[in-house]
Amino acid sequence: MKRSVLRIGCAVLSLSAAAGLLASCSLLPPASPLPDSKPAQAEEAPGPAAAPLDDGKLRILYSNGSNGGNTVLCGNTVLYQAASSETVYLVPDTLTGTVRYYLRQWSAPGTPTGRATALCDRSGKEILTFDRAYDAVLTGSLLVLTAPEQMAYSPALHHAAGDCRVLDLATGEELTVPENAYGCRIAGETLAFNLCNAPAQALDENTWGDDLTRYYALQIQDRDGNRIRQEPLCAAVSLSYSYNEISSPADWLELDYYSEDEDMVIDHISLYSTATGEELTGFQQYTGAGTVSLYNSGRYQLVDLASTEQSAVLCEYDQPIRYYVPGAAVTEPEVSTPEMAGRYLFHDLLTGEEKELYDVGTDDATLAIYALDGTVRVFDRQTGVLLTDTAIDPVENQVRAHVYAENGWVWVAQDDNDNYVNTAIQICGPDGTHKTLDPRTLEETYTHYYPLFSTADGLYFYGCCNGPGSSWLYDILDSDGNVVVGGLRSCSTYYADSANGLPEGVFAASKGFSYGWMDFSGRWLYAESIFASTADEMDNYYF
Repeated sequence: MKRSVLRIGCAVLSLSAAAGLLASCSLLPPASPLPDSKPAQAEEAPGPAAAPLDDGKLRILYSNGSNGGNTVLCGNTVLYQAASSETVYLVPDTLTGTVRYYLRQWSAPGTPTGRATALCDRSGKEILTFDRAYDAVLTGSLLVLTAPEQMAYSPALHHAAGDCRVLDLATGEELTVPENAYGCRIAGETLAFNLCNAPAQALDENTWGDDLTRYYALQIQDRDGNRIRQEPLCAAVSLSYSYNEISSPADWLELDYYSEDEDMVIDHISLYSTATGEELTGFQQYTGAGTVSLYNSGRYQLVDLASTEQSAVLCEYDQPIRYYVPGAAVTEPEVSTPEMAGRYLFHDLLTGEEKELYDVGTDDATLAIYALDGTVRVFDRQTGVLLTDTAIDPVENQVRAHVYAENGWVWVAQDDNDNYVNTAIQICGPDGTHKTLDPRTLEETYTHYYPLFSTADGLYFYGCCNGPGSSWLYDILDSDGNVVVGGLRSCSTYYADSANGLPEGVFAASKGFSYGWMDFSGRWLYAESIFASTADEMDNYYF
């Protein structure tokens, strides 16, 4: 029901060894673009970093299955390269999305949990250290520390005193935390603590997290520790944390109420404003730009939480509301008949216009639709501004289409069959660009292909083909189907729209014996050797 964070670490490596890894990093010079797909080439000689990374932002190069840990950079400066046994991740401000800190966890024999934690700033300086393992979430100036989840779906299972702490980085103050707290969500000027009041005998080795919900409770208090509200059989989730959406109202909480029967499942979900005390029942999902979808009395309501002090109903439908941009909403029929499978309805809230859609696609910034009448539109998700407005003719006997939004651009795959085999690919952009690709031509070279990223100049996609032996090779192609970078062992957008975002036109890639960040001219902006570490062969992933 909720996304869980899983961090997998393994064998111990000392800090001294980790420091030695830093010297194994190398910055590589520009490489010539490869016109055709070919096996990985020999390594380029080390050289200086390229300017596009020199923006002062914190980033992490995650391990790509090599024998090393993650690498933290500020701009083009390497701050730290972790051992494979360490956990390293960025700590963005959930209110603004800005990143000023990163967190490290490492093996520390002799400490209460066998691991230690440090919060580091953009210079790599450890500003806070702890002799135990903590995860961290930052909201404004408040840093919430919690014990790493022993089981991905059971955060309350192994909690103990000191497992939840709240620090004000602006003042250095540590705020009061109730007994038995295993988690905390910051909402406006209040702190919502999730409690598990389970007796010791309930916490044996055979206990599952689901068995503990009968002991759940919620306590909301102010910064001084004054109790504002208590609820048994209840847990709180912040909208920004749950949906990774900084536009979500900061003073609203999702409240999950558990049933009292033996199944102990979530009975109902409400939204609660810590600023006004207003509570809304029937919560379905966050729909974007400060709105949510509620279900009450057989109707689905689109409710604005942000524009006015009290919530306001913008519209309501018989169908679930899936997406919202200012001025428009998208609903999805609750039917599974073949003729309606995958179909959505677009509602213009200003004109009342409705369009039946083949498909809808979103990324962090945009929403794209393709209607049965051929209309293709791309909207800014926060402002509702229309970025792309064009039309696409259907292919003969078209039965479905698939839409992928790429920051103002849209990739539309059209099918004339029930086998999900593409018949045509349409690429449309904000400047009126409209390109058509023939999948049959692409499939002469590639087993599969998919959109990768977009720039102001166009949309780029990758094609994957068989390489030497059992390997795979990847080419990056422009919207005309021309190869701009070839012979890669892997490529990805690398969370391009998240807190770990890369500059426009930069992506994660591996080629030969190097892995790092490359631009679409084939130039390494930062790279490491896949043989840089002497650590054990287990990977360190952060999902």
